[in-house]
Amino acid sequence: MLRKFKKLLITPLIYGVAILLLFEQWLWRTSRRVLARFPLFAIIARLEAWISSLSPYAALAIFVAPSLLLIPVKVLALLSMTHGHPTTGVLIVLVAKVLGTALVARLYGLTEQSLSSLPWFVRWRDALLRFKDRMIAQLHATAAWQRVAAGMAALHATTRRFIARLGQYWGKSGRLARWRKVVRKWMRRRDRE
Repeated sequence: MLRKFKKLLITPLIYGVAILLLFEQWLWRTSRRVLARFPLFAIIARLEAWISSLSPYAALAIFVAPSLLLIPVKVLALLSMTHGHPTTGVLIVLVAKVLGTALVARLYGLTEQSLSSLPWFVRWRDALLRFKDRMIAQLHATAAWQRVAAGMAALHATTRRFIARLGQYWGKSGRLARWRKVVRKWMRRRDRE
């Protein structure tokens, strides 16, 4: 009985963690792509070059700093919630999470080479990545996830077909092209008159 009760409590927790890890992974990848474009500004490019050249422990300090700087923001969100503004508190947490993850992802990309020279950091990173992969694999193995994935694949295929049909309908040989020809003829006639 206790084992069944434990399973009922732990299973949703595992799925919740896995979903959060998937969101974190998506946010990490997306923010790295977006922030990789920032070095177009000269001052940011110089700052990133300086960060990339730091020693391992200085790189670790730079990498950990955003997480520590977010603690007061999270306290502010908690205070906001306790003073009757739960929506504001949740928004503060969400914005802090998105911006913090984006910043940490970019900093990790800049400091990864230096951090990889620390054996204990590599051990912890690899253990964390194995845990993440295990949680996500458990989520992917569920029937619910497979139904959602099949539904998303079907939606994606339907969207692609719809866009292809729109392209045929409005493309070079479609109705939009015909309307363009009509408008051009009308414009030529008007110019002649």
